[in-house]
Amino acid sequence: MAKFKPGDAMDLALCAALKHEYLRCSDAFEEFRHVAEKMIMEGENRRIAFRTYNAYARFIRHLYEFLLAATQRDRNDTAQLDHELADKYVHSIAQRVLSKRREAILNGTAPTWENHISAFPEQVPQDFASRFRRVRNTALGHAKPERHRLSLTTFYHEFHKFLYMIYVDSMWMWGRVDDDFPDLGEITAFSVMIKDDPPPSA
Repeated sequence: MAKFKPGDAMDLALCAALKHEYLRCSDAFEEFRHVAEKMIMEGENRRIAFRTYNAYARFIRHLYEFLLAATQRDRNDTAQLDHELADKYVHSIAQRVLSKRREAILNGTAPTWENHISAFPEQVPQDFASRFRRVRNTALGHAKPERHRLSLTTFYHEFHKFLYMIYVDSMWMWGRVDDDFPDLGEITAFSVMIKDDPPPSA
């Protein structure tokens, strides 16, 4: 892993990865929203629960990976963070976003559709970041027996508001897509079509 400077080749490559990860997060959230609405309208069953769980697990995974990459960019260093340091950064990001949301409500600059201040605690729960990381690892990261016992429902009810605030706060910078979709290097150059280099004939 390497240190880098803002605007250099490594920084630009990391920005492309950040954009890609946020757009994946956005795709997962939109799928989650769609299937969750279907669950509400049509009722619960195992198949719709399976689809809703999978979409939400992908949202969690991509949001967490996005935050780790954003932290690398803030540090100008692509070195992998250990769990304790990653938890500190994720918690601080969540607290910054929460405080900004509360300040906007209190000073009257929040949009008219914003929730009442009582919907937002002053502090992010201390176990938010570690729970976020463990759920990300268990629900999608690693196929372990713990997945059978993990209540994603409980995590959703306790922490979704913080995930959603982070997701929305990052949208203005990383979620914008113009008519001309961004060039993400080999990510957006991917193709299953045979072009200039067809396989040799038998």
